[in-house]
Amino acid sequence: MKHKAEDVETLKEKLVAQKKKLVIGVFIFLGIVFLITGFYIYNLKQESDAKELEYEAYKALFQRKFSQAGDLFVKAYEKKKKIIYLMNAGYSYSLAEDSKKAIEYLNKVAGMNDEAFSNLAKFKIAMIYLKNNDKEQAIKVLKEIVSGKSLVMKDVSLFELAKITENKEEARKYYEEIISKFPDSAIVEEAKEALKNLSN
Repeated sequence: MKHKAEDVETLKEKLVAQKKKLVIGVFIFLGIVFLITGFYIYNLKQESDAKELEYEAYKALFQRKFSQAGDLFVKAYEKKKKIIYLMNAGYSYSLAEDSKKAIEYLNKVAGMNDEAFSNLAKFKIAMIYLKNNDKEQAIKVLKEIVSGKSLVMKDVSLFELAKITENKEEARKYYEEIISKFPDSAIVEEAKEALKNLSN
């Protein structure tokens, strides 16, 4: 009988230990579920806030409140890290004639090495430099695009370089590169025409 009583006690202890493990397991599982749910809800809220700010930014652009639009795009980016918000902020500040802020945000885009946006941002920066009569900086940025791996904006960058260089041979080289490497480009005919004019 004594053995049986000991067996019952051991069985009770095992059951209590298993019950504890089960309760702990349930709490851990519920904790994970709450964390995931909380993160999902937070993400949805951030996404929703960003969309609202984006809408307000486009509204400000339509009303020609360019600086305000830039600020709103920056706020949208703070809520949801979408590269397009930074890009639009840069463009908005550029329209507001705030070159410093425009270059600051476009440089952030350029530094992200996103193939779709990086060269677009760099090209816009080059155009801002040109508008501000800083030809040296514009050439530097355009050459960065031309020497990079991405083909995005490479043809138009070559075209701009050809237009602003004072060296005829260099301009010829740029136009020829457009014609040979970008035969389907929308500016290939312009490049051919410009090349013909160089020879005259």
